[in-house]
Amino acid sequence: MLAWTAWDTGADPARFARGVPWIVDFLRRMLPPDLRVLPAALVGAIKTLEIALLGTAVAAVLALPLGFLSARNVAAPPVFHPARAALNFFRSVDTLVYALVFVAAVGLGPFPGVLAVVAYTTTSLAKLYSEAIEGIERGPVDAITATGATRLQVLRFGVLPQVLPLFLSYVLYRLETNIRAATVLGFVGAGGIGFYLQTYLRMIDYPAASTVLLVTVLMVMVVDAVSSRLRARLV
Repeated sequence: MLAWTAWDTGADPARFARGVPWIVDFLRRMLPPDLRVLPAALVGAIKTLEIALLGTAVAAVLALPLGFLSARNVAAPPVFHPARAALNFFRSVDTLVYALVFVAAVGLGPFPGVLAVVAYTTTSLAKLYSEAIEGIERGPVDAITATGATRLQVLRFGVLPQVLPLFLSYVLYRLETNIRAATVLGFVGAGGIGFYLQTYLRMIDYPAASTVLLVTVLMVMVVDAVSSRLRARLV
């Protein structure tokens, strides 16, 4: 099967080798970086961080009830199956596609980028939340139920304390991936550092584009390092 897919996609190592000189020439044109555009790149990086942070925070809250509704061991079957089907449907649409839709709906700028991150991340986190809820220990839940607690109290004191560290870890992980996703939302007019990268590439200003790329890489590395350290302390 792998051999057939390699043939059908035209995966030819010789063809790639012939393209290496063009890659080297492209990289050569990007050096040295044009540091005059560094202020603009930093502004774009801040916008990207804002898009990812706000979108992830809103999605983390919206996904909480959806996670419980789509957990097999918490929700009743008439609720569980439609909720899980809806999550699978909307989760199949990529953030970039959502960005195209929201740019057409509300116009250019960072706001459609935030909406796109919220739309995709809500369903992704809800799916992760539901899987975490389905993996809880039944002991605490049964003990609280035996005291005559209401269903809401069981969820609050028996389920949520078990899954809250995982929930926070998932949110931090999604923040990392959303920052990467937000870097390309500017290509469709949804703001962020991707807008500057697209602009400089279209202008064939490769030194300026390389500065934007360096800022992007540095931003992602710093966020990954901070997020990984926080997640290690949570789990």
